[in-house]
Amino acid sequence: MGETPLTVAIGRQNVDLVRYFLDQGAATIKLNDSGSTPLHLAAAEGSCEIVEFLLSSGAYVDAIHLGGTALHSAAHSFGWYWLYCSCNCATVVHSLKCVKLLLEAGADVDGNCKETPLIIAAISASTEILKCLVLAGADANVPDSLGRAPIEIAARSGRREDVEILFPVTSCIPNVRDWSVDGIIRHVKSARPAKKAMLTSAKSKAHEAFKNGNYYLAARIYKEAMTLDPGNATLLSNRSLCWLRLGDAKNALNDAQACSMMRPGWPKASYREGTALMLLKDYEKACGAFLDGLKLEPRNVEMEDGLRQALESLKIYRSSPGQD
Repeated sequence: MGETPLTVAIGRQNVDLVRYFLDQGAATIKLNDSGSTPLHLAAAEGSCEIVEFLLSSGAYVDAIHLGGTALHSAAHSFGWYWLYCSCNCATVVHSLKCVKLLLEAGADVDGNCKETPLIIAAISASTEILKCLVLAGADANVPDSLGRAPIEIAARSGRREDVEILFPVTSCIPNVRDWSVDGIIRHVKSARPAKKAMLTSAKSKAHEAFKNGNYYLAARIYKEAMTLDPGNATLLSNRSLCWLRLGDAKNALNDAQACSMMRPGWPKASYREGTALMLLKDYEKACGAFLDGLKLEPRNVEMEDGLRQALESLKIYRSSPGQD
């Protein structure tokens, strides 16, 4: 299914099995079919013990996968969890510990990519990770893909504590007249460009990133666009497609299901859900999602193909040894 034994063990967070495969010489740099390295996967899962094993086995700490390093994955993982669930202290602790492990192993604190880990932490509202990156020397003056410094991102959301952390390490922004914590928050709120123009710009940048194969960046920009237009189901559907292209079935499914709730009766949401369930190998539920889509749009060729593949996969699965 495009996975290596090591990446499957990491996905299951089976520490003993990961240790066994590494002891047997499993390659720490080998990619699965979606292009993820074992270190990226472990960091995204917040699996600190597995991250330690991989680093001690020689995993390259600054390997880049779809526009980000493992440090990006660790800084990013809490943000998406927080978006869909209530805040969980254990998740914060594990993500923070992974960030610290990667930094201690010599990870480039600025990530050497278009979006820095500090930008990701600022967008994700992860104060402790933000603080950790600043203490490690992260450059607070590198802007995101929309041209905003981390302090502006934090101020736009009114997160005073994050602004206070970033303020001492951020160079004065010329058009901010009152260079103080309160002044920055006031400036960002009063000088915000027209919402429609910002949304149009974000959509254009996300489309360009997607077209260039930078699905991770496109997903990040779609998230920003959703803060401007929270009820836009199309943005959720587009981000779900980004996660599918990245091989991230869980986030793809979350977005697809949120899309269905936001816009009931939309066939595309059913198709996205079915595709994500196929990636998760939940063929029975995938059949249900595609069937729901066909009820809404009976002659949809994509939906028919999806249902056919889901039925074939379900038949093979059920006929395999050990299955009912």
